[in-house]
Amino acid sequence: MSDHSVYGASGAHRWMKCPGSINAEKDIPETESSFAYEGTCAHELAELCLSKGINARRRIGLPLPINKEWIVDEEMADYVQEYVDYIKGLGGIQEYEQKVSYEKWLAEGWGTVDAIAVRDETLFVGDLKYGKGVPVYAEENPQAMLYALGALGEYSPFYKISKVVIIIHQPRLDHVSTWETTPEALEEFGHYARACAAKAMEPDAKRIPGETQCRWCRAKPVCPALMHKTEHALMLQFAEMDKSAPIPPENLRPEDLKFVLNNKSLIEIWLKSVEEYVINKLQAGETFEGWKMVEGRSNRKWADEEAASVELFKLLLTGAYTQKLLTPTQAEKALGKEDKEKIQHLIVKPAGSPVLVPDSDKREPIKMLTPSDFDSFGSNNKQ
Repeated sequence: MSDHSVYGASGAHRWMKCPGSINAEKDIPETESSFAYEGTCAHELAELCLSKGINARRRIGLPLPINKEWIVDEEMADYVQEYVDYIKGLGGIQEYEQKVSYEKWLAEGWGTVDAIAVRDETLFVGDLKYGKGVPVYAEENPQAMLYALGALGEYSPFYKISKVVIIIHQPRLDHVSTWETTPEALEEFGHYARACAAKAMEPDAKRIPGETQCRWCRAKPVCPALMHKTEHALMLQFAEMDKSAPIPPENLRPEDLKFVLNNKSLIEIWLKSVEEYVINKLQAGETFEGWKMVEGRSNRKWADEEAASVELFKLLLTGAYTQKLLTPTQAEKALGKEDKEKIQHLIVKPAGSPVLVPDSDKREPIKMLTPSDFDSFGSNNKQ
């Protein structure tokens, strides 16, 4: 196996939906963001705790064995321990950070599974996601299904497996998603993945833009297919509109409104990627006609906070400081697992503000009040 799998599971959401993305990305170097590095460190801590049987809090203030420059803090320790407790709670035979192969289906196809457990004819495949962006769901998740295919190939010769449970654990979002499937269903998915890979191997593989596949694609700032689709969404649908005065939403047809909403995220992703692409060029010392980098707005701050604290205390005494009550999350972390139950009766979780999402979103719709609801309320309260 090479050090990098072209058909890596982490990119399956991209190349399975956009076959041309593999060729599009091949000459664009990968870069690791600070968020990705943080996730790498969280995975290292999780593996260390699971394999050694230690509590993550014991590592607070200590460097990691591999990523030695990362010092474990309380936040990471607490969140990682939530994942560790969940995986340990599965029981059975367990292994962690295991490289598995799905080369039966895809050439050079392999990936690393965060946690595998086998118990009572059930194969558990766990995936830790340390980010705090958006919830990720296990149901028919292509990355997780490829991991599961690889794990199934490794473990089915030694254990009877009648069902597979995929787990995606996002401790920073307090989100755990599970999905039960069968070895037979995974085999069918393997055939589908192989067909997608065959399309991706074609020299002129088609590029098919979409929100899911474009979001993390390195080629999106220079992708003609994405530009054409966003161009169409922005201009062609409303070719007759006065460019200086956009059509008010109430004057649009329902199909026009739906078209705008369906493409909103994709347009935003593309516009942001183009801006970042040009910024990177300018930061590298190149020029870009019509645009430049300038110093943005900033806020004043203390040059030396400790010295400022001493001087202000002399002048204002306790007036130099403000106090703010800890948030419920901060309080729970300060109290620890044993004592945090003592404050649960003081905590409420109000309903979140309504947000507009596609029907494909897995959250249940909320019931909105209608004029008839108000009429009913009034009639029920007549004297």
